[in-house]
Amino acid sequence: MKQTSLYQRAHLSAQLFFFISILFSWSLLPVSAQERGQAECPDVSQGAEQLVAYELTQIQLAISLWAQAQVQARVGDYVVRQESNDLETLYAEAAVAEMESRRITQALAERTGGIAVFPPGGGLKGKQRAEEKIMVELEGDASGLMDIARSSIEYPTVDAVYQALQFLILHGYDVVRMKDRAIDPLASGFWDIHLNLRTSNHHIIELQLHLREILRYSMGEGHKKYEQVRNIEAEAVREGRLLTPKERSTIDRLNCEQKQFYRAAFQRGQVGARRVSD
Repeated sequence: MKQTSLYQRAHLSAQLFFFISILFSWSLLPVSAQERGQAECPDVSQGAEQLVAYELTQIQLAISLWAQAQVQARVGDYVVRQESNDLETLYAEAAVAEMESRRITQALAERTGGIAVFPPGGGLKGKQRAEEKIMVELEGDASGLMDIARSSIEYPTVDAVYQALQFLILHGYDVVRMKDRAIDPLASGFWDIHLNLRTSNHHIIELQLHLREILRYSMGEGHKKYEQVRNIEAEAVREGRLLTPKERSTIDRLNCEQKQFYRAAFQRGQVGARRVSD
């Protein structure tokens, strides 16, 4: 009886936070101004560009903030990491977790009207890429590698992505980390809702909720540009040096080209939706 009461109070608190977020969301997050025109991307670096959040509807923003609060309440101050920092151990764990990852992804896609998408060719993240990521992005700490087993779900509209996020949180999936790239944008402009879930063997997997048009581009032309940026940055790290002005300009141009597509695709995915600034 006591457990039921505690659960009811926790559920009521979650609902209360959600509705308060709807009422006050426009004051919680600065949203972007009018989208830029498709100006030609410069060949010379213009210096560090301020990252601008995507425009969301009040409901979308409320769901995102509510979901982040739920995840934060679950993990507290704990820094999310794998339990091991040994790469071979992580791959052995991931081989088991991947089967569960596929079941979770397929079931969630079916229940939320999405399409499950798995890495081309299937299987786990390539070890060469994993080693590069540990070196370039994780400062040598393999326990931060949480995408050896990964999957995606694609949706036709931005609204559908946020509805899926709400469903996932409400139904108790063990989400330990969440990033909404509308609120926390990348230099490339790439948008998704990036989730990490803990599986039954305690291995952490990656699940991304995508807008279909953005995902399709990111798997083709967008991936080529991403690879170019990644290779330039990795070479500088391997050589223990800063980026040259030419390398910086190349990265800025590639990011600009991606951003133009991703922001336009996001806007198309918002057709019919009323945004916070409207």
